[in-house]
Amino acid sequence: MEKSFFYKLMALVVAMCSLHCGAVEPEEHDTAYFYNTWQQMLDGRPVSMYVDPYIVMVDGSPFSVYFKGGIKVNETIKKQHIALSIGDSIWMINDEYIRECFKGDAKNIRRFSPLYFNDKVAYLISSASVSLTESLLGSSYEGVALDVPAIYYIDFMNRRVEELTSDYLSKLLEDYPDLKMRYEGMKDYKKQYIIEDFFFQYVDRATEDIMRPYIVDLMNPANKRQE
Repeated sequence: MEKSFFYKLMALVVAMCSLHCGAVEPEEHDTAYFYNTWQQMLDGRPVSMYVDPYIVMVDGSPFSVYFKGGIKVNETIKKQHIALSIGDSIWMINDEYIRECFKGDAKNIRRFSPLYFNDKVAYLISSASVSLTESLLGSSYEGVALDVPAIYYIDFMNRRVEELTSDYLSKLLEDYPDLKMRYEGMKDYKKQYIIEDFFFQYVDRATEDIMRPYIVDLMNPANKRQE
């Protein structure tokens, strides 16, 4: 998992835009691979594929996309699969799966959103939640901002998806008191770049934690879409 949030977004925009240029080089083909379980995702073992997918970014947003191919195509994909990958580095998570299996801020996720994960930790990038006032001003879609990205942490233990805020990060860091003390001791601890820096430190620590359970061990008993 790379540590630059905005680098992730910029790289994703370039990669997603390249999918729309297939007509220029017809001999090259992009393929979307689909997965039904976390084990399949970790093993790189897709259950189906879609050659030359045309993926549309909603209002130019790389963290809210869908397949151009009609309602039936998107409905079929969403009902059958929990995630997809394109190439070696682009992963997208299905919003219907997230809302079906998780609570909390899962309701904020729309369409397919970028996913980053390893065998113990996962998070996604989607639109930040907004206030009612901002919604009335027309800066959002169904209560979710279209142009402000946010990190959402997937809490497999409690079956929740939570938007990363200063308060939520402090809660996550309770597992690692030294990190929590350092974070809360920062002068600008509520600024986004500080939050992201300590979140990625948390990701590294959790990944290396031998006492931390694996995602597949936490999801198998309750995941409706598991095999």
